[in-house]
Amino acid sequence: MSLEAINNIRRILEIFQSSEGEIRPHHIVTGPSGSGKSHTLQVLCEELDLHMIEVNAAGLTKEGTAGNSLSKALSPLMRMGDRLVLCFVDEFDKLFISGNSNSDLAHETTNGVQNEFLKVLEGKATVAADFGKYIDVKTDNVLFVFAGAFNNEENIDIDRLREFGLKTEFLGRVGLAYGLEKVTLEQMQNILENSKLLKNYLELFDKEQKDIVCTRIMEVIKDNYEKNSIGVRLINTLIHQYFIEGGLKAKEVKKTTFQKKLSLTK
Repeated sequence: MSLEAINNIRRILEIFQSSEGEIRPHHIVTGPSGSGKSHTLQVLCEELDLHMIEVNAAGLTKEGTAGNSLSKALSPLMRMGDRLVLCFVDEFDKLFISGNSNSDLAHETTNGVQNEFLKVLEGKATVAADFGKYIDVKTDNVLFVFAGAFNNEENIDIDRLREFGLKTEFLGRVGLAYGLEKVTLEQMQNILENSKLLKNYLELFDKEQKDIVCTRIMEVIKDNYEKNSIGVRLINTLIHQYFIEGGLKAKEVKKTTFQKKLSLTK
């Protein structure tokens, strides 16, 4: 990870919180798959006691078409009231980078979603409620963070984002961009050792020793480090597998996310 980028993002969240939402520096987080974009924001929100909701932009459809529209994805805002909220929009690049759409219709749909985000940034959103109804909720207490791999390019700035196809109108409202790098093995180990999930499991399985569990999990992480495309998410997967199935054993398979299939022996 880029420490400078993380510190800048932390500063943004502190400003947003300290100003009670009056200052909302919406921003973009770039970085290859496995760079810990979602994890970074989750940890910072936990540290600052900020509420966070997540939206996967890749699965969004234009309002009025079948699927998961933005009004549905933002429905959790109904329960937030006046509390400050961070909305993490993952895979945002899928809405405008050329080559991600399979047809003109698909491009029109994703382009429409990008336009809908512009309206939401103005301070109000229409969200899906119960019984097919729609209600207006304010978003002037919401900080939006848009994240994506952006073809795994490094050192992406605003000019490059415009070249990708991000609208000028959008950049006028979201003009900050920060890049994260792939999580190092040292950072992975630190995240593992401080994992709340691991702590909870160890409280249930009190005969298991933390250092042995961490050592075993890190062995698998190191073996798959170069092929790991899911980044920090791999840690939770391995923790679950270790305790639920009683250990870890790597088996080679022809094709998986990180080209290794993990199974467990009792």
